Amino acid sequence: MDQPAAPTILIMLTWFGAWPGWIRPFMESCRWNPSVDWLIVTDQPAPPDTPPNVRIRAIGFPDYRSLISSRLGVAIEWTEAYKLCDLKPALAHVHAAELAGYKMWGFGDLDVIYGDIRRIYTPNALARDLVTTHEDVVAGHLTLLRNTPRMTQAFMRIPGWRGLLANPRHESFDEQVFSRLFLPLRGRQALRRLTTPYLGGGLFVERFSTAIPPRRWIDGTQDWPTRWFWRDGRLTADGAGDRDFLYLHLSHWQSDRWTRGARAPWKLLDRIDRLPPGRPTAFQIGADGIAPIDA
Repeated sequence: MDQPAAPTILIMLTWFGAWPGWIRPFMESCRWNPSVDWLIVTDQPAPPDTPPNVRIRAIGFPDYRSLISSRLGVAIEWTEAYKLCDLKPALAHVHAAELAGYKMWGFGDLDVIYGDIRRIYTPNALARDLVTTHEDVVAGHLTLLRNTPRMTQAFMRIPGWRGLLANPRHESFDEQVFSRLFLPLRGRQALRRLTTPYLGGGLFVERFSTAIPPRRWIDGTQDWPTRWFWRDGRLTADGAGDRDFLYLHLSHWQSDRWTRGARAPWKLLDRIDRLPPGRPTAFQIGADGIAPIDA
């Protein structure tokens, strides 16, 4: 692993409930990005051998709702942790004290495995106010924004934002609604229901992280690879040669939300992480879990 540069990016995540079965490889993929920091807000203690660039902020769910209410001036009473997805564009405002010294902040998900972030997100790629990983919508699983008042408070430009965040129903505030600030009036019908200021296009580039229709693979088909490989911080995919990928979104394997009525493959496994003890340096990822590459 190369000597890390001073971290200039802070990615913020929330997770309430037991750590998922892939937490160890997730943490290892963070470790191999030493010039990026993570802040995870959770009701769980830090996992064993948490990397130094991952900070765990332990707080109970009711107390966290109170913190959100106080910071946003919104009465938060919802009980489902999934509603926290809607909060993502507001995380920088809620956690303003933790952002001092960072040039960029981001929001994302825990159900990912990162590749080499800096290999793909060069300084030139990050020279925008907003950088995201789909070409047509802000991606809730990883979006980076500049640490300026314009971007930490951009969500406040959305008409009725307080009501949308207070509503216990999931509003896709982080993706469909927030996208309206950065995409022109075209495309998805969901983006047309609000009239918002236009803050500019940002950098919308498909990074091929999420195998959920209608997303397409690098060849334009929906024939996504069934096996991915992580080795010493680099993420590649079967059939894609030596191409590097920014991250893999595990959604289609771990969640029933995206399987059209079928059980997600990882829900049927006794164990997702089949790696030996110690820090892994290489593993493969597929519907059968996460295993050594030579398995």
